[in-house]
Amino acid sequence: MKKKNFTPHKSLEDYLVKPGEQSPYANLLIDLAFKKAFDPDKPVSRENLVNLLNDLLAPQLKRPIKSVKTRNVAKNLSGSKESRTAIFDLHCEDEAGNLIEIEVQIRKLKNFSKRLAFYASEMVANQAEIGTGWKFNVKPTYVIAITQKKVFKDNRIIHRATTVDLETGEQFIDSYNYTVIELSKVPFFIEKRSDSSSKWLFFFRYLHRLRKLPEALSERKFKQLTECSRVSRFSKEEFEAYQKVYHKEWDHNAMVDGIFEDFADEINAKIAENVSDKTREIARRMKARNRPVDEIAEDTGLTKKEVMAL
Repeated sequence: MKKKNFTPHKSLEDYLVKPGEQSPYANLLIDLAFKKAFDPDKPVSRENLVNLLNDLLAPQLKRPIKSVKTRNVAKNLSGSKESRTAIFDLHCEDEAGNLIEIEVQIRKLKNFSKRLAFYASEMVANQAEIGTGWKFNVKPTYVIAITQKKVFKDNRIIHRATTVDLETGEQFIDSYNYTVIELSKVPFFIEKRSDSSSKWLFFFRYLHRLRKLPEALSERKFKQLTECSRVSRFSKEEFEAYQKVYHKEWDHNAMVDGIFEDFADEINAKIAENVSDKTREIARRMKARNRPVDEIAEDTGLTKKEVMAL
């Protein structure tokens, strides 16, 4: 009886760069690298983007996306400097006119979910047409956020949301669709039978640490995207800009982590001091309104003695 040929399973560790080596692939969480790999205005990168959107948005799409193009972004008129300067990494629309925005984010942001809601609202409001003929024919909007930092406390990597009927759970309106991806939760594991979303997540988190593509990602779409993500394909100016941003972002994160590690006691003490000052100010106002000392102490957490001393 002939023995069957057996190919041993190759460990994913074998695909990682060795200590001191540099991966030939860019970090797709860096804005320049992301835009280069998923540019809607160039044939190959446009195909990359269509593949990404169809795989990630599959549960939310009524039909697959066939093509995308860059969308001109309407000026923000909210009056907020912060909202005018916080720009998404990619604005596009598909062949049906559905609006899509993608943000890749390395730093941790305050009010992350509300930030996404703000931009989705802008995408809807900016569809209004001047005059009296517009009938509120709003196209669906899709906001995708790919973040390095943890946003939600559960173990789910992808969170999807829309506007639903609270009693039936059915979609109430298709104007707002959100997809939030937390790469910090993606495990170092992938195999050929993994679903498309899992493969994309692995790709985004670990590409810049690989020396070559694992066999589990041997599909044409990942091979093509890997070639588009080679640092060697950058021009001299692009490479310099990429390196500058790359080091700036990761040095910032390392610095912040270091500060909190080295000065945790001082920082926590300062936070406690600020909270205490605020609490005392609130207690003073309550006391000025002749609120009973017992109530003030109960509401603020201060002792009766501390309240009476104010």
